[in-house]
Amino acid sequence: MYPRRLIIADRSFAHVFFRCHNRSHFLKPESIKLFLLLLWAKNKSKYHIKIFDFIIMDNHAHMVVQAQSAEHLGRFMRTVNSQLARFINSYFDRDSQAIRERYKSPVITNARYLLKSIEYVWFNRYQVSKVRPDRDPYCSASWRLNIEVVTKLSRNTEKQDLLKKLLDSYRHLPVDVGPSRKFVRDLLNAVISKASGLSQAIFENSHTIGDDIDVRFRGELLSAFRRENVPWPLV
Repeated sequence: MYPRRLIIADRSFAHVFFRCHNRSHFLKPESIKLFLLLLWAKNKSKYHIKIFDFIIMDNHAHMVVQAQSAEHLGRFMRTVNSQLARFINSYFDRDSQAIRERYKSPVITNARYLLKSIEYVWFNRYQVSKVRPDRDPYCSASWRLNIEVVTKLSRNTEKQDLLKKLLDSYRHLPVDVGPSRKFVRDLLNAVISKASGLSQAIFENSHTIGDDIDVRFRGELLSAFRRENVPWPLV
């Protein structure tokens, strides 16, 4: 049996993800994606969150983070997602639930799982549309390789300065990945060049994220990761 809630110990690393209500594509407009990036950047220091990688899809988003505590992460997510929901409703001239209330935050318990989580986050859009992570302005892999990606998102210098502070250095990771640009480039090339990569089965199971049937989802995803020989800890 798998637990419905995951306890995050202080200073834990976690894979955080949430989705829009009813899987609606509320995050599709570029202005909303930019607004979410700015929210993350504005609030991370306040709530003692380190953000190492992310991707924003059209109806959900992923991050690899380190949280000072479960309470800090909860406050961070509530603040960000409540402001994001108001912005979405204003943008679409609607007045209803926009973001699913329950985000997920499985704890990352070892170095290999951490690297696979980063890989998974980067390749979300690639699995859907074959857009390479290093060419995706809403994926952290492209930010790690080319700072111009960040500056092109907004002409406002204040916003640019804020966005440049969004990603934390890989030096804070519990594993030595070496120079960040080389790490990103090598991992991207390795996954794209090998058919083994992360299989479609993992992505299909993972995209049930946010369903109420957490126990079944957790079991299906664990089975998929076992077939791929990827650790998915029972916590």
